[in-house]
Order: sequence, then C-alpha cells, then structure tokens
Amino acid sequence: MNLPDEIALMSLFECEPEILDKGLPFFYNEAKYKFPNGNSEQFIVSIAPSYGDMKIQANIEGTNELISYLDLKNVELLDIISDKENESKIMLTSEHSIIKINFKPRYKIFISQI
Repeated sequence: MNLPDEIALMSLFECEPEILDKGLPFFYNEAKYKFPNGNSEQFIVSIAPSYGDMKIQANIEGTNELISYLDLKNVELLDIISDKENESKIMLTSEHSIIKINFKPRYKIFISQI
C-alpha cells in the first residue's frame, strides 16, 4: 500500500495511533486511529500497510450506534484529498475501485468501480 507518512496520517486523523506491535516498523505493523469529527460521529480507522488492508468503522457518538463498517482488502493507494480544520477527505484506490471518504464536516462515502 502506498500511503502518506505517519505524521501526515496523525494530522489527518488528529490523533496518535495505537500500534499493534511496538517493535515493528510502521509499514509492517497495524495502526489504529480513534477520533471524532465534531458532528456526533466517531471513527476507528485501522491500517495494515504491508497487507493493503484497511478497516473504517463509523459510529454515532454517545449511543455507539454503528453507521458503517468497511473492511477493505488490497488497497493500493491512500491519498489525502483535504486536511483542514473543518474538512478532511481521503481517496482509496484499488485495482477495481475508487472510494472517497469525507470524515469532516460530515461522514460521507463515494464508491466508483473502474
């Protein structure tokens, strides 16, 4: 998986990740980011770069009601489209699809098959 560096990901998700195995380099590890978007939505984003795996879980803050759960395999590229105070967006590219995800101001998913 081709992805931004660790600092860019921490800036995007506005938190430090929980690392599965502290002794391994980031690329061979699994990083889990937990963060809210300020709009009653909270997220858990797990990235395992060496496998190309990514999981994105979105819940309603307070009730913990599940909004969506994406379990993606073979992600080739994670691009940061926007990383601003009031707007954060990413684009995930794989062999047959492009997925754009808005975390802020509101959670939205756009899926295109190639």
